[in-house]
Amino acid sequence: MTKWQKNKRLTFKLLIAWFCVTMLVGLAPEPLRFSFHGWEFTYWFGAQGAILIYLLITWLYAKEMRKIDKSTD
Repeated sequence: MTKWQKNKRLTFKLLIAWFCVTMLVGLAPEPLRFSFHGWEFTYWFGAQGAILIYLLITWLYAKEMRKIDKSTD
C-alpha cells in the first residue's frame, strides 16, 4: 500500500469519527441527557467534550502521518 493510500484511509477513518461526534451532539442529544457533576451532559459534551475530541483527532492524524512519512514504502 502506498503512502497516499495510507493517508486516504487514515483521513477517511478520522472524518468518520469527526462526523459521528458532530452529529451525535447535534441530532441525537436525547440519549445523552443526564446530569454530569450538576451540568447536563449534553451541554458539557457540546461545549467541552467535542472540542477535546477534535483536538484528539488532530493529534492522532499528526502522529500517524509522522509514522507513515518515516516508513520506507
